[in-house]
Amino acid sequence: MSNAFGSSMKRDVSAKSGKSTRESGDGETPTNSNSPEERVYRTLYEGILDHRLLPGTKLKEVPLAEAFSVTRGVIRKALVRLAAAKVVTIRSQYGASVASPSSEEVGQIFAARRLVELAVVENLTGGISAKDAKELRNLMKKESDAYGAGDMRAGIKLSADFHVRLAKYAGNAVLTEFLEQLVARTPLIYLAHGDPGQSVSCSEHEHADIVAAILAGDRKQAVQRMLAHLQHLESHVAPRPNDKSSELARMLGL
Repeated sequence: MSNAFGSSMKRDVSAKSGKSTRESGDGETPTNSNSPEERVYRTLYEGILDHRLLPGTKLKEVPLAEAFSVTRGVIRKALVRLAAAKVVTIRSQYGASVASPSSEEVGQIFAARRLVELAVVENLTGGISAKDAKELRNLMKKESDAYGAGDMRAGIKLSADFHVRLAKYAGNAVLTEFLEQLVARTPLIYLAHGDPGQSVSCSEHEHADIVAAILAGDRKQAVQRMLAHLQHLESHVAPRPNDKSSELARMLGL
C-alpha cells in the first residue's frame, strides 16, 4: 500500500464520513454510516473502485489501523465486508488482499452483467419518469466533463454510477444490489487482465445513445445499444485462457 494512498485515506476518512453506503452504490446497508467501520469500508472500497489499490495489494491490519486511527477489530470487520462484496480476498495464511479476478471469473462477470443490464433496459424503456431522466442527463454531463478534464478516477466512478442508476430506476432492488457488486468488480478485471497501454473507460456517447433509446420507448434499440456497449467494454480485456499455464510458459520462454 503506497504512502500516497495512505495519506489520501486519512483525508477521505473525514470527508466521506457522512455518506451512507446505499447512496454510494455498493449494495451494503450499514447500521451507522458514521461509524469507524463504515469509514474504513468506504475509503478502501472507493480506493479499489478508482484504481488507487491494485489487484493483489496486501491489506495488512496493523498499517491500516494506524492509518485510520482505529483498532484492528474495526479493520477486520471492514475487510470481511469487502470480501463479501467480492473486491477483497481473505486467506487464512496470507491475510487480506485486493481481489484479482481469474480469467474464468472475467467471463462470468461479463455474462452476468449482460443478463442483468439487458433486462434492466428492457424493463425501463418507456417507463422512466421525467425526474429520473433529468438526473440521468445531469449524471452524463458530469461524466463527460470529468473525462474531458482528464479526471479518469471521477469519470470511472460516474460511469459505474450510470449503470447502477439505471437498475435503481427499473425498481428491482435485488437486481440493483447484484449489479452494484458486478460493477464494482469490473475495474479489477481491467487492472488484472487489460492492455497496460490502453486506458479503459465507458464511452459517455454510448451511454447517451442508450438513454435516448430508453426515452424514445424503443425497447429493441435500447437492448441492442446496451449489448454493444457491454461487448465494447469486454473487448478491452486481454485474452488469457489459462492464467497458470500462461505464466509457466512465460517463465520457461515458451
